Amino acid sequence: MDYGVLHIFLPAFMLVFLGTISVWSHVRKNKKINVGEWTASAMKTELKLVDLFFKVLLVLSIGLSVLYAYFPEYYYIAGPIEWLDVPVINTVGVLVLKTSLVWIVMAQFNIEKTIAMFNSGVSKGSLPKLFTYSRKLILTGMLIMFFGLFITISSVLAIMICIIATWLFDRVKRLSV
Repeated sequence: MDYGVLHIFLPAFMLVFLGTISVWSHVRKNKKINVGEWTASAMKTELKLVDLFFKVLLVLSIGLSVLYAYFPEYYYIAGPIEWLDVPVINTVGVLVLKTSLVWIVMAQFNIEKTIAMFNSGVSKGSLPKLFTYSRKLILTGMLIMFFGLFITISSVLAIMICIIATWLFDRVKRLSV
């Protein structure tokens, strides 16, 4: 995939990806979800911090995409890895990015299904596990997106984002067990 296509695709993809996460979450906040008292205890402070770091990594990824697409003369700041800038590798990265978007949409539907199950009277004891599973699905989709971004526009900054996201995802898995 050549630079001309990537400089249009990447910012558009990042907008759609961010919109899918943000808008869906915003709409969900406006719904009546009767999660009750378990929410405060199940949402540990560290999990909230991990969520915040994933959002920061998402903003960094968007910034990296904008830098690559609109300010290529300053892209050297990100530490590009030239030998990975091959059309075949870039195309594989774009396919991974598209897969991550599909994954995020499916994870959002899973959360909607979990909320519907809760509101229909499912056992309250299983809800924290269902929401934790849904959170892991969304974070997995974000991890796939970070990896796809690294494959598409290989740079030192992108690999650092992937490594940090992988470490944070591991923290979520350990906290949720």
